[in-house]
This record gives sequence, structure tokens and C-alpha cells, in this order.
Amino acid sequence: MSDKQKVAVIGGGLSGLIAANQLNKTYDVQLFEKARGVGGRMSTRRAEPYQFDHGAQYFTARSKAFQDFLKPHISSGLVQEWQPKILTLEKGQKPYKRDWFEPHYVCAPRMNSLCKQLSKGIESLFSVEITNLSRHDEAWTLEDKSGEHHGPFDWVVMAVPSHQALNLLPSNFQPLEAIRDVQMTGCYSVMLGFDVSPKLNWDIAMPKNSLIKWVAVNSTKPDRDTAPSILIQTTNEWADIHMDDNVEDMAGIIINEFCELSGVTIEQIKHQVCHRWKYADTLTPAKEEFFLDQNLNIGVCGDWCIKGRIESAFLSAHKLCKKIID
Repeated sequence: MSDKQKVAVIGGGLSGLIAANQLNKTYDVQLFEKARGVGGRMSTRRAEPYQFDHGAQYFTARSKAFQDFLKPHISSGLVQEWQPKILTLEKGQKPYKRDWFEPHYVCAPRMNSLCKQLSKGIESLFSVEITNLSRHDEAWTLEDKSGEHHGPFDWVVMAVPSHQALNLLPSNFQPLEAIRDVQMTGCYSVMLGFDVSPKLNWDIAMPKNSLIKWVAVNSTKPDRDTAPSILIQTTNEWADIHMDDNVEDMAGIIINEFCELSGVTIEQIKHQVCHRWKYADTLTPAKEEFFLDQNLNIGVCGDWCIKGRIESAFLSAHKLCKKIID
């Protein structure tokens, strides 16, 4: 029987997986994820013969820590630079070219590929939603939605959106009020599949004065083995206004707007799915890179601590775990 302390990591997105990997060298780690697999907002939706990176579209690497982390994954081809043709579209206006002035990366062959690699060797439970924490004799027990109990654990690390963390954290968690100040925002993602690739002169379109913020020909990303597929994402402001509206109704509005912008016709679309992200980005980030209560042995991390970016998810978890291990 291991004499290592036990750590529960709640959340199987990038932050949770970075935390699980770093802590797994020193502790016995068990990861809990309410979805069927890892990835969080780096997830990929598959519907043969299509696939869609329906959350995060790409990421940049501006910190040395994240650059160092990515190096072996770039060398292996798991992470690749994306160099698309980008246009700005506006109804009634001539489109114009946009440029990226730093490397933008995607995972290959799917956006969740990096998370799947990181999950190897981590004891994980999927389709398990943790709903309550209780402490007895300085050990934590986790209760899931079905009423099953897990534990005991010496430490709990939460790598979930701020609102979900607030629902789990005990009232005596010291930085609780700072987390309450975080504001997150939503997004709709519409996934379109085609038999024949539409004739477009761009890989990415960034609309102006539209409810749509982003359109990407997902099938043009590096190493994609998929039929022609397009991913549309709305502005956060529009999504927040319509967050509680019928998803299918919203999909129809978004698709009509896309067709007006792009010239694609409804008849060309052979597959369509709409996904609603309630916590897609961060409006007001936390004032700390992570949160740690050493009296309770609870840590909290996530991109929302810094800024809603994949690099932020990495940095928050990386710095939290360094502090725990130290």
C-alpha cells in the first residue's frame, strides 16, 4: 500500500490534467471528470465522417514555462503551427486580409489529442460529477451526483469554471470572496458538415458587426482526416443574451447569418449540430494566478484565474502545483 498522500483532482480539462501530471510524481492522484472523456474546452466532437474542434480553436505560447512544456509535443507532431488564410468579413463590405504576428498552434490530429496524451498514466473516473465535499479527521471525502462516495483524500485540487468551484468549496475556504468576483461569459458553437467543400477564399473568417465572432474551416487544420467541416462561434455578448433560449432556434439564426456572410447555401450543409458553452471565456479574471488554502488543503486553478486562454490554464495549474509540492 502506498504511503504517498492522496490528491483528488476535479476537472479533466487542460488545467486539471497539468495538475494531475505534476502532482502524480509526488502524490497518489485520482482525477474526476463529469464528461465522458478529457479535454474540457479543448474537446473535439466527432460525427463520422466529420470532426470539429468545437471549443478552443488554437493557442499561443508567450511564457517560457509554456514554451518549454510544448517543445517535446511540437517535436513529436502532437502540437503543430497553424498558418491559415484569414479574412475579415462584413455584410455589404469588401473583405480584407488579416495577419497573425506570432505562432498559433493546434493539436493534431484533434484538439483533444494533447489532453488525451496527458491523461495517460493518470487514474481517472469519467461521467462522475462531484457535487459535495466533506471533511473528517483532516481527510476529504467526495460525493458524486449518484450519491457514491470517494476518498479519503489528503488534498483536493479543483480545475473547473469559477461558478462550479464556488458550488463545491466549503464556506471557510479563505479566498472564497475573491473567486466570487470572477465573471465568465458564454458562446454558441455551430458545427457544419459538407459532402463537397464550399468554395471559400479563406480558412478563417473574422466577421465584423455580426453575432458571429469566428468561422474556421476545421478540416484545413494540420493533419485533419475529416470530410469538409466548418466551425462557427458567436460573440460572447450575443450568447449571454440568448443563453437560456432554445438551442435549435439559436442554431437556425446563426446558420442564416453565416450563409449571408459567406455565400454558402443551406442546401450545401449536410450535417449540423449546435453546442452551448455556458463558461466559454472570462470577462473579469481573478486577481490571483491560483488559490490555495493550506489549512484546508484545497487548491483551485483554471484559465479564469488569469485570462481565458489555454496558456492561462497551463500556467495557473503549473504554479499552483509548484506551490503545493514546495
